[in-house]
Amino acid sequence: MSAAPDAALGAALLRVAAEASVPSAALRDAGLIDAVPELAALAATPQDPQWHPEGDVLVHSLGAADLAARLADEQGAEPDRRRLLVLAALLHDVGKPATTRAHEGRITSLGHAEHGGALVRELGGRLGWPGSLVRPLAALVETHMAHVSVQGEPTRRAVRRLRTRLETADASLADWAVVVRCDGEARGAAARPDASLPWLRVAAELG
Repeated sequence: MSAAPDAALGAALLRVAAEASVPSAALRDAGLIDAVPELAALAATPQDPQWHPEGDVLVHSLGAADLAARLADEQGAEPDRRRLLVLAALLHDVGKPATTRAHEGRITSLGHAEHGGALVRELGGRLGWPGSLVRPLAALVETHMAHVSVQGEPTRRAVRRLRTRLETADASLADWAVVVRCDGEARGAAARPDASLPWLRVAAELG
């Protein structure tokens, strides 16, 4: 695909993320999922039904994007922030197609967050997205699993480290919290409580 069509495709995705009340429907109606190989691949990537009974990675990702749009609107987010949150929710598992493995009856995707960040940088460059969007977007994708390695309340050091990493990329812990919440809630019958809340509590204590 040439540069001009890629730029037009990128602009269409940005409009959906900034404006569509139901991004999943807008993406399907405009044929954008099939037009972006990284999104199309999500439909062919299974998930462990214990953690994701809702279906494949595309089903989960579209559900997360719809939740992000709703939360952004409830928060009165400006278009640029809404765009960031919806795209981060949509692309948070974009690294799964390359990292998903079946082993002894289970499905894993170790390293998908880090790989996803690299893919977001490549995708953003190809679609002509500005660096001011790609930097925080990649950071949110890379860190959306940061809470998983912590049992119980995170330490002040862990929260400070994550917050600094996000802020260095022009994202925020509040942005991260939206992505984590959407990831947890977009799991059908296995929906999880908001795992970002302990991190936000500690961050509030840090000031």
